[in-house]
Amino acid sequence: MDLRKIAVIENTTIEYMSPELLFLGHSGQPYRGTLYIHFVSKGESVNLVDLKKYITSLRSCIFTAENIAHEIFNKIHTVIDVDTLGVIVDLSARGGIQQRIHFGTNFEPVKKQNIFQVSQH
Repeated sequence: MDLRKIAVIENTTIEYMSPELLFLGHSGQPYRGTLYIHFVSKGESVNLVDLKKYITSLRSCIFTAENIAHEIFNKIHTVIDVDTLGVIVDLSARGGIQQRIHFGTNFEPVKKQNIFQVSQH
């Protein structure tokens, strides 16, 4: 899955979050989690539709839990030129153990509710 870059204003801090991360472990069992991406733009970002498709494409890929953040970091880093790129993956508990994997620049992820509101008049 290719990511296309888009032009954005330089020095913009950009954060992406997706609670839909899913990939396979070497055992064939799925890992589920939340993905956080943080960087400072050098005038480039990734197309959001492509990012969504990339995240979805990971569902058929096999990784160790410890390497998934590095894989995503490398994918983004090969497409766009950024400062301070960091990737955090918070995995759902498996076997009573919860994991947080971090690669790149350290940052505190912003956690927002994914709420869609429909107004009724």
